[in-house]
Amino acid sequence: MKRFALVLVVLALMAPPAFADVTVTMTLSITGPMAVDGTVVSFFKGTKARLDTKMMGQDASILMDATTKQQWMVNHATRQIEPMNLQQALAGLPIGFGEAKVSVTATGQTKEILGRVCQGFNVEVTVPMTIGGETLTMKLTGPTWIAKDGPGVAEYRAAQKVFANVGLSMSPLAQGPQGKAMTEVTKALGDAGLMMEQEIRITMEGTGQVAQMMGQMSNATMTLKVTAIATDPIPDEKFAFPEGYTKK
Repeated sequence: MKRFALVLVVLALMAPPAFADVTVTMTLSITGPMAVDGTVVSFFKGTKARLDTKMMGQDASILMDATTKQQWMVNHATRQIEPMNLQQALAGLPIGFGEAKVSVTATGQTKEILGRVCQGFNVEVTVPMTIGGETLTMKLTGPTWIAKDGPGVAEYRAAQKVFANVGLSMSPLAQGPQGKAMTEVTKALGDAGLMMEQEIRITMEGTGQVAQMMGQMSNATMTLKVTAIATDPIPDEKFAFPEGYTKK
């Protein structure tokens, strides 16, 4: 379950909120020490969002509300609902995050995905970390393909600004001094259009024993691919808590 939560955190770093009704279906694949295959279906309506994830034998949903600035985790296996407070969870861990640096660069390349011509970008995020008294650096690098036109793009870009303005994020990297940098990469990709495909390599760099151990465990590549986009109306019930579930 801890590995599943970690996947959700990393996924949430790249998850795109949208403003009007739009549903985005994508596949997720992670290769490396932690091999994962799954699907993510994201529903966006007004200032609310829902991400349904199925991977590693787990079935869960994340609910977000930009108006109330609340985030909830819904575990469909245990039928439990609990608030998400990643900053509080990280406070109890012997890990410190420094200020991140972000680079988003257009490559000038194009690629057709689902009949849309997508523009290529290179994304690089470096985050200094302190673990066990050692300093190391987490890097997330790789290509991203963005669709500028087509159904769902306008809704995506409009809501991107709404969520960014209230500082709502499911990623721990958006907490603390590195929050501004992560907001900038989100805005840069959101202004460009809708993320259709992304391949991110996650690595740890350092010279100490902790860095070597983390490096062996963390070197992985995560690939996200959009397989469908729909702009059909989404019922309000989709963003409500399921009946019969226990709320913590």
